[in-house]
Amino acid sequence: MMLTPNKAVLEQVFPELYKRLLKEAEILNQTNIDIQLVTTPSGDISMKYRGIWIHSSRNPREEAKRVIQTSVQSAQVQNQTPFILLGFGLGYTAEHIREQYPQNPLVIIEPNPSILLTALTARDLSSLLCSPGIIFIIDKTMGALFNVLPLFSSPPLPIISRPYREAEPDVVKDLLHILSLWKTKTDVNEATIKKFGKRWVKNIVANQHILIDIPGIAAFAEAFPSFPALVLAAGPSLDDILPFLPELHKRCLIIAVDTALRALLRSGIEPDFVVVVDPQYWNARHLDFCHALRTCLVTEIGVYPTVLRHSFQHRLLCSSLYPLGYYLEKNVDVKGRLGAGGSVATTAFDFALHLGSKPIYIAGLDLSYPDYKTHFTGALFEERAFTKSHRFLPAETQSFQSLMGAHPFYAPSASGDKVLTDARLSLYTAWFEARLRQLPPGICKSLSPNGIGIPGLELGSVEDLLSRPVIRLELQNQLSNIIKQLEDQFFAADHQKHLQQAWEKNQQTLIQALTDLLVITERGTALVNSLLQEMMQGSINLLDNKLTELDRINDQIAQSPIKDIAGFLFTDSEENKISINNSQEKDALQSYLTYLTSFYSILHNSINYQILLLKSH
Repeated sequence: MMLTPNKAVLEQVFPELYKRLLKEAEILNQTNIDIQLVTTPSGDISMKYRGIWIHSSRNPREEAKRVIQTSVQSAQVQNQTPFILLGFGLGYTAEHIREQYPQNPLVIIEPNPSILLTALTARDLSSLLCSPGIIFIIDKTMGALFNVLPLFSSPPLPIISRPYREAEPDVVKDLLHILSLWKTKTDVNEATIKKFGKRWVKNIVANQHILIDIPGIAAFAEAFPSFPALVLAAGPSLDDILPFLPELHKRCLIIAVDTALRALLRSGIEPDFVVVVDPQYWNARHLDFCHALRTCLVTEIGVYPTVLRHSFQHRLLCSSLYPLGYYLEKNVDVKGRLGAGGSVATTAFDFALHLGSKPIYIAGLDLSYPDYKTHFTGALFEERAFTKSHRFLPAETQSFQSLMGAHPFYAPSASGDKVLTDARLSLYTAWFEARLRQLPPGICKSLSPNGIGIPGLELGSVEDLLSRPVIRLELQNQLSNIIKQLEDQFFAADHQKHLQQAWEKNQQTLIQALTDLLVITERGTALVNSLLQEMMQGSINLLDNKLTELDRINDQIAQSPIKDIAGFLFTDSEENKISINNSQEKDALQSYLTYLTSFYSILHNSINYQILLLKSH
């Protein structure tokens, strides 16, 4: 029977967990021979599970301290660093984490509910349960972890004790894999920003008027819950689908990525939606000579401006994932957010989920090089290769360079064979796997058997789709009705006037906030230069007062409501990543001031660049 203090806290603080444990208690035998409680010489209770000591057989509390010390000694734990503890046991480790790091988020994963029930029966854990920032996960599959990780702004620190590595090796492997996927996904997004950040800012400023010209995708949330969707990417296997496209078009929504649009049009089919989110000039060229007058464009404010000049029947905006774009829209008209994983295919897939379509079929998503092909036949990349081909750089050489340019390796295909992929494509594969883990099984199917195998993405067939009923007329009516209702509301005179006023006010507020922050960085730069000059002269006047002023300046920067916009182009070089606490320089003050000189300079350049762009448009 669960101890009364634990029961009272669970009912109030973790009601869903409490209900779940009550159901588990009905089917679990609390005298399970796999679990044994033993009193240790220290007087504390310990636990054996499947013959393995979950805690020390002599002093569980001291062991918990050593586990935490070992886990954090090589990590830089900050106030926002989340701990992910695999294995609750009797709660000693979780209690010690809370004692040492009371403000840090704590995710407790206990793959065996009977262990958690035993702990709540054996020990008073009410103080731990009452502490803030605790999340419990009691599923072995740990799909819930993907819903938890986006809540954190810092990389998580996993803590896995040796007994749990022995008792639950598959769960440990799954947890480490999930954390690896999450890191990869985060790295993809950060690398994309670093590579295209300046281009995105230019495009956003040039395109900002579309916030009041184009409605958002929010109105399309769950708009097609009973309709299947086909997402078409531009991989080599798209060639296999094109002959069936006229019949597939009758039976499902068609969502194409920009790179695949010309292939569809050559087959005589205009997709219902085409997704374009890449900021680059050459990506915009994929739309050259593509006339899709019955297609709805789904894009975002950061695309290359020429994308918006093409003649599509309708246009929709998704929310920008980047600080400047989202700031400009949030007080004007929030469009509706889609995911991003470095590839337009990830956004197109997320749009299909946004529509509520079930099931979702994906074709051309090879994320590999089946038969050593890079794209479908006739893709812009292929045509460019032939156009640029000459005696010393034939198209075949360009194709080989593309294949070999990103550390290629063989990986399992969806059908179980081997297929060539590379490090770049594996990042996109990681994003899809991470996203699919958040979804119910069976909702998504791949039509690319020779493409990369992605856990959670089942293999479907064209025959599955062809066996579905013809619903094209119903689809068209649904689509037309939603768009007409949306555009009638969005383009109403009163609403347009409101949007215009909100946009103008928002822009003025942003420019003023950036200007104010620019002045703050200039103050910081002047103060640091003054201190450095005084140090060179051998004496510093009023050092404490000046350091206090520097702290005040840094706090103003950190608390600025537009700090994310100001720092978006902050590309700190490796040589400037100085750890003040671990500085090897003789003079820690010198190290600190040198770092601030670089910090203020880079931040000043980022802010100034964006102010000039905004004022020029």
